[in-house]
Amino acid sequence: AAPKQHTTFNNQPTKNTIHTTTMIASTALRNAARVGSKRSMSTAAAPKQHKAKDMWSTLEKTRPPPGHAHTVFEPPYSTPVVAGMVIGVLSTGYGMMYFGMRHQQYKQGYWK
Repeated sequence: AAPKQHTTFNNQPTKNTIHTTTMIASTALRNAARVGSKRSMSTAAAPKQHKAKDMWSTLEKTRPPPGHAHTVFEPPYSTPVVAGMVIGVLSTGYGMMYFGMRHQQYKQGYWK
């Protein structure tokens, strides 16, 4: 079903309809003007782009020797340190979720 148009007793559009039409027209004109007006290009010099080919000899010195499997984290790992970090992350995550839920329960009145 088509939406009912709001009219007055003499079948003239209401003031609200006229306002909406005017608002839509002004928005369309504003957007058309924005698209039509482009900013001019800057006359300042473009930023210098650093390229790998310019710095290749410096980059090559930082690479591992050929045949070296380059992993981000290289063992050996300390078991107590890793266990402490995993437990810490899990405890922190659980604690934040629990206390967030607890806060919402008290705030919304489910817990007193």
